[in-house]
Amino acid sequence: MNDDTEKAKARAQAEYKQTEADLNRQEQPKPLIEFLNPSELRAYEPPPGSVLMGDNHIVRDAVFVIAGPPGVGESRATIALAQCGALIGSWLGYPAHIYFKTLIIQNENGRYRLKLEFSDIDCPELENSLLITPPPPLGLCFDRKDFREQLKAGVDSFQPHLCLIDPWNAAARDDRQKDYLQTFNDIRSVFPPGLDGPAIGIVAHTRKPYPNERANGRALLNLLAGSYVLGSIPRCVWVLQHASDDVSEDRVVLTCCKNNDGQLGPRSPWVRSNGVFVPVKDFDWEDFDHPERRDKDDKPIDETALAEIFENGKKKMKRLDAVEALLILTGKKRSTCYNALNEKSGRLKKWLRLDTGLLVFIP
Repeated sequence: MNDDTEKAKARAQAEYKQTEADLNRQEQPKPLIEFLNPSELRAYEPPPGSVLMGDNHIVRDAVFVIAGPPGVGESRATIALAQCGALIGSWLGYPAHIYFKTLIIQNENGRYRLKLEFSDIDCPELENSLLITPPPPLGLCFDRKDFREQLKAGVDSFQPHLCLIDPWNAAARDDRQKDYLQTFNDIRSVFPPGLDGPAIGIVAHTRKPYPNERANGRALLNLLAGSYVLGSIPRCVWVLQHASDDVSEDRVVLTCCKNNDGQLGPRSPWVRSNGVFVPVKDFDWEDFDHPERRDKDDKPIDETALAEIFENGKKKMKRLDAVEALLILTGKKRSTCYNALNEKSGRLKKWLRLDTGLLVFIP
């Protein structure tokens, strides 16, 4: 046997061994459990870009919840969150750390409502940073294999850093613990495992409050509707609340009531708008926290009160004079009256305008 034949035989044997080794590695199952000592844990460095927002509030491969009563603005908050990722900005006081892409899987708003929503949003950066689903024909049927396969194809193509499910009660068919756990498993099966997968945000509803009930802080976690699983699995939970029960109220309060891996952060008041939330100055926390202390004989701050102090539009007033008149009429606090009379961001702005420095009521 000549040298060339020997060399060819040696190469063939080496290739065979390498192929056999590769096959053995592929056949090795992934470990279902690992064991680490303290020094290994101290040496662990999370991959860059794994924390998307806040003090570990939104982290890849972790679940978080945005909850609130129907109509409070959770869906608008998800779009604001997508804007924050596209611009590396701030979302209701929580800073983004990196650029991230957002996928919103929603069953709430049809194409026309979405058209209205995005017609008011001037953010070109969203074009390549956000995908949003119109309501699927059969709803958010994560229990169907074909639905999960189609969704997975979209996820693999877009590769979002953040995925939002809106609303939870369209994905979970029942409030039982077993059904909630199965829904979470079905959702997770769509995405890559570990920190290669996106953060998963759940938009959920809170239960109907009791009369004059105003929970705050960590107690808000108890307001989540459905099984306790919805509050136990997520690492972070935010709750949005209406600032008052007034039908013209467009202010909301955001509170982080759970953050397992960081600080909660302070609660904050905001004016809700399409895709935009503007901070409220001089918010009356005493009035918000203790609605039961409001005098039942006090008049509400509404368009009827405006009509009375402005004599149904015949009278123009300086802002301070209008605040004083509204304070006397309704018995509310000065800061509450002042905020209500802001013609740009107040909850009565649709009936107000500024004319040569004077406030005017528009019936």
